[in-house]
Amino acid sequence: MAPNKSKFESEVDRVFIERRNGLRAIACRAGKQDAEDVVQDAFLKLVETSQRQEIRKLDRLLSRIVRLTAIDRLRRRMSRPVVISVDAGEGPLDPAADPERSLMGAQRLDRVMATIDAMPPRRREVFLLHRVDELTYHEIARRLGVSVKAVEKHMGLAMKQLSDADD
Repeated sequence: MAPNKSKFESEVDRVFIERRNGLRAIACRAGKQDAEDVVQDAFLKLVETSQRQEIRKLDRLLSRIVRLTAIDRLRRRMSRPVVISVDAGEGPLDPAADPERSLMGAQRLDRVMATIDAMPPRRREVFLLHRVDELTYHEIARRLGVSVKAVEKHMGLAMKQLSDADD
């Protein structure tokens, strides 16, 4: 340990070295070109958080921050307007990407993200572990210390909540 480093800084360095590839794998869901940026942003958010509150489970918090940062990047990317190039006398190069359809897609994504954000914490965590981290129900149950039946219940309620919001 360097003489001027705090215990927390040393722990962050250790976690960064040990978990970087795994965190990048989680972040790849935001796009391969963004993975390294997502991990870096997550570490910055972790350090900012540590200045406001004590962090007890560094690994778990960091994984969560990476997931949420990746989702934020996806949300931002999906909500950007699509620019369609039109040649004189011709229609859009991609007829499926007309502005109205693009706007409707962005609005639907906003509704879905708001619904996920509004879920009770445990339901949201189960949903994200399954849909974003691609964990099986058994893996989620083991990680959270709950039964597979509880995971199934949370996923069912999450899917119903998303379906109701889409109506």
